[in-house]
Amino acid sequence: MVAGAVILSASAAHADADDKITKLIQLLIEKKILNPRQARDLLQETNAPAKPKRAPVAIAPGEAAAPAAKPGEIRVTYVPDFIRKQIADQVRAQVMTQAQTEGWAAPDALPEWTKRFKLYGDVRARYERDSFAGGNYNKFVNFANINNGSAFDAENYGAGSDSQSPPPFLNTTEDRDRPRVRARLGVLADIDDGWTAELRLTTGADNGPVSPNQTMGSPGDFSKYNAYIDRANIAYAPFDGINLYAGREANPFFTTDLIFYNELNFDGIAATVDEPVTSGLHAFVNGGVFPVLNSAFDFSTNSDQKFGSANAYLLAIQGGAEWQVRRDVVAEFGVGFFDFNGVQGAVSQPCAVQLGNIYACSTDDTRFPFQQFGNTVYAIRNIVPAPVTPTSSGNPPNPQYYGLASRFAVLEVHPRVEIDSYMPFQIAISGEYLKNLAFDREAILNHGPPNGPIGPQNNFGSNGYYQGGDTAYMIRGEFGHLKIEKRWDWNVMLAYKYLETDSTLDSINDSDFHLGGTNAKGYILTGSLGVAKKTFVSLRWFSSEVISGPKDSNNVFQLDLQSSF
Repeated sequence: MVAGAVILSASAAHADADDKITKLIQLLIEKKILNPRQARDLLQETNAPAKPKRAPVAIAPGEAAAPAAKPGEIRVTYVPDFIRKQIADQVRAQVMTQAQTEGWAAPDALPEWTKRFKLYGDVRARYERDSFAGGNYNKFVNFANINNGSAFDAENYGAGSDSQSPPPFLNTTEDRDRPRVRARLGVLADIDDGWTAELRLTTGADNGPVSPNQTMGSPGDFSKYNAYIDRANIAYAPFDGINLYAGREANPFFTTDLIFYNELNFDGIAATVDEPVTSGLHAFVNGGVFPVLNSAFDFSTNSDQKFGSANAYLLAIQGGAEWQVRRDVVAEFGVGFFDFNGVQGAVSQPCAVQLGNIYACSTDDTRFPFQQFGNTVYAIRNIVPAPVTPTSSGNPPNPQYYGLASRFAVLEVHPRVEIDSYMPFQIAISGEYLKNLAFDREAILNHGPPNGPIGPQNNFGSNGYYQGGDTAYMIRGEFGHLKIEKRWDWNVMLAYKYLETDSTLDSINDSDFHLGGTNAKGYILTGSLGVAKKTFVSLRWFSSEVISGPKDSNNVFQLDLQSSF
């Protein structure tokens, strides 16, 4: 249209130009840029004089007369030069505006490779209030802190000698206010037919896998935030419904945060298959092998005696189906088996104190480096007692690290029903059930190094007996817009959770409920409201208490503002 307008405005022959203007205006009508009435009004505004009558033109034999104008068709007899120029300028401006909006004004302006990259991300600002009930027990040992630092002398403190340095304790008594922020930026690249690559950066701390939050004001003086790679993978889709992944990828399983934190990413290789069975019924199979723990290459670092690897893996398989029960009801069901092979701590070979210190014992790398709260632990170092001398005071030292007391082979069942009968509002009812099939109470009670201490080191009831358990479940209901996309979209959610101590790994499940981990039960209430496109505010309340052990109740309030792109 632009080329036609330019040629038209430059033409010196009125008859030829008028024909082209006629075609141009007709084209504008066909493209719905002008309607017939607008075209007539435009011609009337010209006040063009009528052209002199011409003698009738004879029609040669075999020639047909020009067809009559069709309904809605415009026949232009004369358009002045200034109107032709005005039309050309208007068309040029409108077409260029449309071209820039739709991205075809300059198809070669950017290199071809840039079209194969997609940027995405989100930013979330949060205010969090963590409040604790009065009378909470205040001596829950922070075993993750011990395992990431110096070994703890269990012998002297455990014998009641409070003059010895106590272990680090969790905060269960003093309320905290925490302004926090999370920022993530990712790029997804289309490499070749079926091949893609993904890389994503996130804020957060490097001491655990579950929370990408950065607490504002920490460590102080407006210090800059750290950024970490939380996704780096190559994916291949050889056929529709089949996807293969290698690297660090998003959770490939149909699960909830009862077993895996919602934003948890998995190291390793994975495959997902989703295929139609019949009309309205899809079956899926997900599986993979994921390294969970790997020994340091030079373990043990400060000793000339090196020890073998103590690697741990998650071997996982899940199957299920999605069924379109009827037009407005969809049901999903998944059953998975998650075998955390090698995460249990192992008792070391005899390990002697050297000059008052122990540089390393053979199984130090089986201590779990990150733990939130709940899993049962036991001592893993088999310390050879140093001889007592007349100048010695107290008992021989027993510097200990701690490993997980139980094995974890978790059966997971996850049903979900979505009801769209009240559109635009939706209802979703879901649940999840976990059972640690490898939990062995007798083995846990008798686990430990020959020189002690023997048995579990936490999760005791008021009667002094071990109260660990192997079962967890959750029930959740949601109502409103299940996915908030625009302003005034909203939803509410209510859930109840129950997690016994060793139902699943406490290090990789939800980090907000009971401030993370297992051995807790309670409620979650959430309300969210869209305030702009892909921008919403939400208010969440968590109320929980421990299942086993002395009193520990807390409430967590979170107010979020989040935008994604």
